[in-house]
Formats: sequence, structure tokens, C-alpha cells
Amino acid sequence: MRARTLRLLTVTTLLAGVGAVAVAAPAQAATVTYSADLGTAFANPERGFHNRYEIINDPAVNDYVNAATIPGFNPDLLDRTFARAKANGNTLIHSYVHLDKYRTQALPQALLDNLASGLAAVRAAGMKIVLRPAYTWDGYVTVDEAQILAHIGQLNAVITANADVVLHLETGYLGAWGEWHTGGLTNPSSVEEAPARYRIVKKILDTTPATIPLAMRYPIYIKEVTDPTSCVVPGGCNLTQAQEDRIGFHNDCFLADFNDQGTYDNPSWMGWYYIEQKKQWMYDLATSTGQNKMVGGETCGSDGYNDAACVNAQTEMQKLNFTEINEDYAAVNTDKWRAANLAASGNDPAETCFTRIKRKLGYRLRLLDATFPTTVAPGGSLALTAHLTNDGWSGLIKTRPVYLVLDNGTNRYNLPLSGVDPRNWLAGASTLTSSVTVPGGAAAGTYKLALWLPDPSSGLQARPEYSVRLANTGTWDAAKGYNVLSTSVSVGTCTGDCVAPSAPSGLTVSGVTNTSVLLSWSAASDNVGVTGYQVFRDGVLVGSPTTTSFTDTGRSPGQTYQYTVRARDAAGNVSGPSSAVSGTTSGCSGDCTAPSAPTLSSPGKTDTTVSLSWTGSTDNVGVTGYEVFRGGALVGSPSGTSFTDSGRTASTAYSYTVKARDAAGNRSAASNTVTVTTDATPPPPTGLVLDNFDGTPAYPSSSQNDLGKWTGANCFLDGGGSGVVTGGALSLRYNNCGWFGSDVGVDLSAYTYLVVRVKGLAGGEQSHFNLGLGGSTKVFGDYTLDGGAHPVITTSYQDIRIPMTANGINRNSPSQLAMGFWYGGNSTITIDHISFQ
Repeated sequence: MRARTLRLLTVTTLLAGVGAVAVAAPAQAATVTYSADLGTAFANPERGFHNRYEIINDPAVNDYVNAATIPGFNPDLLDRTFARAKANGNTLIHSYVHLDKYRTQALPQALLDNLASGLAAVRAAGMKIVLRPAYTWDGYVTVDEAQILAHIGQLNAVITANADVVLHLETGYLGAWGEWHTGGLTNPSSVEEAPARYRIVKKILDTTPATIPLAMRYPIYIKEVTDPTSCVVPGGCNLTQAQEDRIGFHNDCFLADFNDQGTYDNPSWMGWYYIEQKKQWMYDLATSTGQNKMVGGETCGSDGYNDAACVNAQTEMQKLNFTEINEDYAAVNTDKWRAANLAASGNDPAETCFTRIKRKLGYRLRLLDATFPTTVAPGGSLALTAHLTNDGWSGLIKTRPVYLVLDNGTNRYNLPLSGVDPRNWLAGASTLTSSVTVPGGAAAGTYKLALWLPDPSSGLQARPEYSVRLANTGTWDAAKGYNVLSTSVSVGTCTGDCVAPSAPSGLTVSGVTNTSVLLSWSAASDNVGVTGYQVFRDGVLVGSPTTTSFTDTGRSPGQTYQYTVRARDAAGNVSGPSSAVSGTTSGCSGDCTAPSAPTLSSPGKTDTTVSLSWTGSTDNVGVTGYEVFRGGALVGSPSGTSFTDSGRTASTAYSYTVKARDAAGNRSAASNTVTVTTDATPPPPTGLVLDNFDGTPAYPSSSQNDLGKWTGANCFLDGGGSGVVTGGALSLRYNNCGWFGSDVGVDLSAYTYLVVRVKGLAGGEQSHFNLGLGGSTKVFGDYTLDGGAHPVITTSYQDIRIPMTANGINRNSPSQLAMGFWYGGNSTITIDHISFQ
């Protein structure tokens, strides 16, 4: 860097070697502006990308530690030095705790000891870990609640003993991969299962310390546990506020599609909530004191909402306040991030999307300026006012202490800033104002002054890799783990004028234009005399007037800025800050043009649904989505040009309009109004009804069809894999994966036809799945109908009548009706009923 000089009365080397520029620095006080590091993706604890490992590496207790049993296994997963993660510049690892072998028995001590040794290795490597217990890698699994609770107690005793290196827990235990789907107790529509889910979460929280957050997979379960519409738990819902504050969000299929592949579209016994509502819950996720909660996750094998320009990744991570995400899975998304070259924007430099995410996950604290005395007396006060900004997407999630450090190489004094909680430094600007007392016995001399944010654990506090590095150049001392504010603060006796002026009062915004803000304030007082003022915009010094007014020019239209003012005297003493005021320039900033209005029509309807479509709107930048209104109420926010409003009442008129929106939030005028009257209720199915999905028995929670036989499904994108029943019909949304089965188990020789009343989202879905019954399995569209035609699914309901004998279906022994969606299709079919006639 170029040399820096300070205007001092007696000290001329205040900041030698520190990346800063002094704006007023006498012997008694200085306000220093620090140089930003906007581009380096450096490591910091408790945030960023994580890499996956198998922390339990003993094959006697973990079947997943060899190539024969774990998908994607490689020996690197067992490396307890975590060399790959370190080479990637990451401070986090993730590991499953595989419990497949112990679904009906206690965990062996060998497993618990191996987990403890693995956590010790994490500590030795200077890392932290995210853990998720699971009873299966894939497929359906159910484990008795009492056994789960016992395992929680066993595991959490080890986790508690090693809490210093556990960043957070993912709830785990239930369903495939511990993701709370495809397994026992994972039906969000089941009020009967809700108490067990609550007890599992409560047990995890009760048996781990308050320092460990808990990330839950689905927003609907977060609401069920923290804010249910009614408490259905015998004995009451008694999570403490502190425990609720620990519950965060694990998004396991980030950007797979608009609803993150099932993350946001689960039904619930508490009622139906739109995808947009559940997204907003997560955007608003915060502790009771306004701090960010843990939000992490991974992508999966789909990338439907992960655009190549990286717009959605940045937007959603910012809204969700993402802290960590899996770097290892899935490549279809992480490779897309690596390939996306982003232009410089605001404080973000030109870089790849991957690098931008790496920099901005979690916190990225940057010091703007700091005001502190340059000479302090033993036993005297050392006051600090610092302006910071958080360029990351989240604040710190876990508490940690903040110290001012005086260090001359021989003597070091760690002075805690009481009442300062860095979790409050959320994205954007923050001000740190505090004061410490220099020890009365402090040796006289010249010291470094540093800001130190170490790990709160006594065993880790002295290790610099666990301390927070600020995003400034020339301030980080990697050996000491602190951020140097000054290399020359004198501990000794103050001489001359050591009294700072009073803080200015009455700061107001006197006027604004499109590009300027006029400020004025009342004069400050001083024991000798005020010589001038310092004006700060958003924490950055922007002017040093000698009068009590200032015009801040060169601003952008339609933007809000925050201002404070300090007074200074001839000796260089600087007052505390005035009260802050905000000024908003006139005019519009950025994209101010709304999209054109869509033209709306209705291509179809049923007794319970209305299908809508519209022409695509145009925009000067680009349309990002639409808002559908029924009678003035928002009912959907699709990204495309169609929407189906379900759950309507038969023979009822509904009026709709649509508006387009762009990335800047501009909304178009409303479209034309379309009024649609739903069809009359169709007659009930005749003959022998396998299932009409009318809620009795409840699907899928009862696991029974209308014949009293077993039914179920998995791998669909809604309803935790089972599909969703709405408006008396079963909706199965799939992406080359899905299986539905319903046992028949009765003689059908008295019946001629299998009747499936069905419709498709787009039409043509008959080639996407097969249907098996009575020993005959064919692609649905290959069955032969009377007259030689074949089934064709359209966007409207129709009764598809398949003659059983002509298609080789054994009516005497039909066994199970099964449907498999493995043919590369990606759509939704809705089944009103299945019967035999």
C-alpha cells in the first residue's frame, strides 16, 4: 500500500503497518478510516461452505465406511485431518451419524467412543461440524419413538461434551436421510403424529446446551413445533423461548424448483398455507431479540430454479440469511455457480457466483472507522466508537465475546466490552460504542490496540483459527487472531487539552434533491473551543465542515442514507456521535418501470378447480413472476404464465385478475377480469370404489383406501413424497420419480372395467408412468380401450375405462394396483377416483 501520514500533535506513527487512513489523529484521540477488503474469500469460523465426511470411521459400528455400502464413497471421507476441506478454504464439515444397525437396540459404547474421537479430531484440525443422525440412507424407515428418544439421549451426551466444536445439529432421525420424509412420523397432515415429532425436537433441545442451534428440514414442521394453531401435545407445548430461538431452517433442495422440491409445499393438519407464505416465514426467521437464526442446507439433483446468471441464488440466500451450505452436493448446481461470471455490483467485485457465495455466506464484518484515544492512563477509560458494516447475508448465529486488546509483545491486556453482542451486527451498517478501563497496573509504553472476537469456549479462545477476521486490509494478525486498530497507542499520562467537545445535538435533514441531502445541527461546546465537525454517512466520514451545516452531494435518487455528526477541537479531541437521522433523496432509483399488464383467460375448470393462463408481460429489464388474485385476494405467485386455483366450491362464480412483477418489485396494472363458474359436483363413482380421496379414510395418514386395504406412495415432490389430497382428489407431482400403490385384495370377476378419473397439468402425461394390476403392467398410454383406442390424459377430468380382461388383468387375483413414474416425465396428474365397474 502507499504510505499513510497522520496529523498528530505528538504521535506520528499511530497506524504504521495498519491498512487505514487517519482523518484526525492527535496524541489524545483519533478517528481512523480503514481500507476495505471487498474481494478476498478468506476463511472465518462458523460460516461458509461445508464438506462432507464420515466422522464415525469404525466399520464395526458404521456400515457406511466402505465402497460397497455407501453411494459416492471415497476414502477421503474418513480423513480426520480434513485436508480437502482445508484446501478448499472451509472451516466447516458435515457428517451423518448412521444408526441403521441400531433401530431396535441401544447404541453400543464403541459407536459413542468413536464419535467422541471424531469430534476430538475436528477440534485438533481447527474446524467445526454439523451433525445429522439418520436410520437409513434411502427408502422408507420407521423406528419406535421410545427408541429414538433413547438414542437422542445417548448421542447428545457425547455431543454436549464436545459442544465447543459442534456448529449446529440437523434434526435428523426421521425418514430417509433423516430428512423428515418417507418414513414413520413424517406425515405433516397427521395430527396424531404431531405430538411424537414435538417430543423428539424437545428431547434434542433438552439434552444439548443452549449454544447449539437445531436446523429443521421443513417450514411447516418449524411452525408445528414453534407456532402451532393449537397445541395437540399431551402435557402441553412447553418449549422455552430460549429453545424456540435455537430452531433454524435446513433447506435440503435449495433451488431445485420454485418450491425447492417439496420444501415449501407440504400440507398440514393445521391448515393449508401457500408456498409464498411458507417462504415468507423463513425470510422472517429471527430470534425473539431480532437476531438471525441458523439457516443452512444443500442443493440436490435438480436445478430448475437455479438460473445460469446466479440471480436466484443470490436473492434467496440474502432473503433467507444463509450461513452455510454443502459444497460437495450437488454438482449440477455448484458447477453452475462456478461457471457464472458476475459483474461488479455495489461493494461486490467482478467474480464467479461460487466465489461470491463463498464470501457472503453468513457474516462478513468490515470496519469502516473507529474513534479512540491515542493516549490512555493506567486506571483510566479507553472509549471506542466504531462503525462497521456486514457485507454477508447473515449476522453471527452464535454468541461470542468482544475484547479490546492492548498488546506490546511483552504485556497483553484483554479488556472485555461488556454488553456488546456481535450477533446484533446484522447485514448492513452497525455502530459499536463501548468503554473499558485500562488496568491500574498497566505498564507504560506503546501498544497495539486490537479488536478481538474469539471463540467463547475457554479451550478454543486462544486459538486464532477460531477468531473472527474482519474484511479489511492490513488489520488481521493471523498469529494472534485479532484485528489491529492501531499500532501505536500510548499507555501513560495525558497532558494538554484532554477534554472532548460535547456531542452535537439537533441534527436534522433540512432539504433533499435527487442527488443531495442538506444537514444542519446545533453547535457543540468545548472547554477550549470547537474547531469543526465530522459528518458520517452510513458510518463513513464524508465531510469535515467548520460550520453547523453540510450538503452531501453525489447521491443516488430515491435512496435512504443515515447520518451522524461529531465535533472536534484544536487538540484533536473528538466528541461522541450525535443522534442519527435518515435522509431520502427524491426521485426513483434503479428500475422504475413496471411490466405491461397480462391478458388473462381461463382454458379449463372442474367442480373444484379453475385453470388460468395469460399472455406473457414485457418489461424494460425482465419479468420475474406473476401474482394471481381471486376477488382481490392474492392466491398464487407463479413464475410462468399459468395457474390452477384449487379447492373451490362447485357451481360457484369466481373473479380473477393477474399482475406481472419484475426484480425491482414493480407491479403491472391488473389484467382484464375473468369470471369463471365452477362445474357442478360430478356424480359419485359407481361400482366398487378403490379410493375416491374424499378424506375418509384420510390419505396418506391412515394408510388405507376405501376398501380398508393398505395404500401409500413415495418419491413424489409434494406431501413428503406421498402426494397431496386437495379438493377430494389426489395430486401427484413428479420428476422422473414416484410410486403409488393401493391394495385391492378382492375378487373383481363381477366387474369389467378399471376406471381412473384423471387429468394432467399439461396433458399427454399417459407416457410418464406405468400401471400394474392383476399381473399386467403397461405404460398407461399403452392400455387398449374399447374400440382399439389408447388412453390420452388431458387437462380436464375424464373417466378412462380400461377393459380388464382384454388387457390381461387377472380379475380373480388382482393383488395391488401400482403406478410407477420412472419414464423421464416431469408434470402433475390429479386422480379424482379409482373404481371398478
